[in-house]
Amino acid sequence: MKKILVKSQSKTYPVFTGNNILPALRNMVDEKLSRNIFLVIDENAAKYHLGKIKSVFNRWDGKIAFFILPSGEKVKSVYWLNKIYQSLLGNGFGRDTMLIAVGGGVTGDISGYAAATFMRGIKLVHVPTTLLACIDSSIGGKTGINFNKKKNIIGSFYQPEFVFTDIQFLSTLPRKEIISAAGEIVKYSFISGKKFYDYISKYLDEIILLEKDKILKIIYECAMIKSGVVAQDEFEKKNIRKILNLGHTFAHAIESALGLRIKHGEAVAAGVIASLYLSNKLGIMGKPKLELLLSVPRLLSLPKSLQRIENNIAFNYMYSDKKVRNGRLLFVLIKDYGKILIDVPANKNEIYYSLKMMKEFCSV
Repeated sequence: MKKILVKSQSKTYPVFTGNNILPALRNMVDEKLSRNIFLVIDENAAKYHLGKIKSVFNRWDGKIAFFILPSGEKVKSVYWLNKIYQSLLGNGFGRDTMLIAVGGGVTGDISGYAAATFMRGIKLVHVPTTLLACIDSSIGGKTGINFNKKKNIIGSFYQPEFVFTDIQFLSTLPRKEIISAAGEIVKYSFISGKKFYDYISKYLDEIILLEKDKILKIIYECAMIKSGVVAQDEFEKKNIRKILNLGHTFAHAIESALGLRIKHGEAVAAGVIASLYLSNKLGIMGKPKLELLLSVPRLLSLPKSLQRIENNIAFNYMYSDKKVRNGRLLFVLIKDYGKILIDVPANKNEIYYSLKMMKEFCSV
């Protein structure tokens, strides 16, 4: 089992990563002296792993409850947030509770927000069960829900006690979930630099096939990158953390324009592609560099639904994004491996062009 420390401004906490380490979770929770445990478990994780999860807490000395959360982006809603609150209250849980979120990014986001706001904050642990959650959403403290079809528009920063990643959970994931995670992996390869980009380019097939050593390395490397950024800029006040938003202004608009019927990682991959084209359009990178950097996204199989995006609808959704400042759309763009530019303005025609090129790229 490997451990990374996330040294954020509000809290220092570990991220544990390993293979078949789930039994160790009980002792870690015991060490936190939380006798009352409320587990929010994604229904897909519960389908394959509920018995195993329950066995970890067999004969638990304190109060324990299991809340099964439906899957899908639409669950990140006021309705399901209220369901979690109602279950916590209905089962007599108070401030001396540890909420353990077992699932992917949706489960982690809504559970994290529930933990941050229930009785003004209870302890939180993330047990990510999707590759996307392992490498990205479980680390850094961003929590939230969607509202009025707008992605992550309500939320808070709330750090967990620890993150516990057992890659055994990944064995039951459909290929579509792995491809989705690959979108965020590609993002990290651009942020990190050429060495990591070359590694992803060489081993992406093995990563998608969940080859154990490659998966453990990818999770560890991405966690290291994100924890380093979060340590410097937990609350996105210093502009450092914004580099993690590469592709996300496009991605969130794409998700909303498609009615949240696309995987987040797929939208991020499409958003990164659009960002590369916008970087080229604005003269930040030349055509040869653009073609070179598109070589890894070209290895992904992205959904045909991306071709149905209407530019004007996506553009309008961008204006509800948290990254709009003084009425201007600002983007995180890329100049070269590891050279990320933040708060780059772009006009309507440039954005439409980038969406058009992204759709053509994804149709090949």
